Amino acid sequence: MCFAFRDDDGWKFEYPWNSLLPLEGTVSNDLMRNPDMCDLEGGPCMLVVKSGNASGVTIGRANGVLSIVRDYSPLDMSIHQTSMEWGIMNYDGEEDVFSEPGDSGAIVADIRGRIGGLLTGGAGNAKALDMAYATPWWWLFERIKASGFPDAHLNVL
Repeated sequence: MCFAFRDDDGWKFEYPWNSLLPLEGTVSNDLMRNPDMCDLEGGPCMLVVKSGNASGVTIGRANGVLSIVRDYSPLDMSIHQTSMEWGIMNYDGEEDVFSEPGDSGAIVADIRGRIGGLLTGGAGNAKALDMAYATPWWWLFERIKASGFPDAHLNVL
C-alpha cells in the first residue's frame, strides 16, 4: 500500500510488510514547521502514523502550526500549567479519523520513523475526532530532562 507522499528523491512510503515501523530519531521543532516531505501536488506535508489503543494504526497529516496551551486553576489564577500542542488531521480529510477516545498516550511518528509527539487529545464528534493533538516530543523531552532525568535517552540498544 502506498500513500500520497514524495520527497526530492521520489521516495514513496510503503507500508511495512510486518506492520512494524522502526522508530529512530525525532522530529525537531524546525522540521515540524518546515517538513522535508511533500504531497503529490508538491506542497509541504508531514505524514504521520500512530498505533492507538482505540483506533489502531492510522495515517494522518500534521500541520506546522504549534499552539501554546495554558491551563489555569479556577481557585488561584496565578497557578497554571503550560503545554504545547501539534495539530494532526486524518489522512484524506473525508472518511477515516486519526484518533478516537482511548488513543491518548500513543506515540506519533512521521512515516520515516522519527518520533514526533505524544497524543494527548482531539476535537470534534466523540466517535469521529476530526482534529487530534499531540505534545511535540522535542518540547516534552526537554521538560523530562529538566525534571530530574538529565540522562534520559531514546537509545534502547
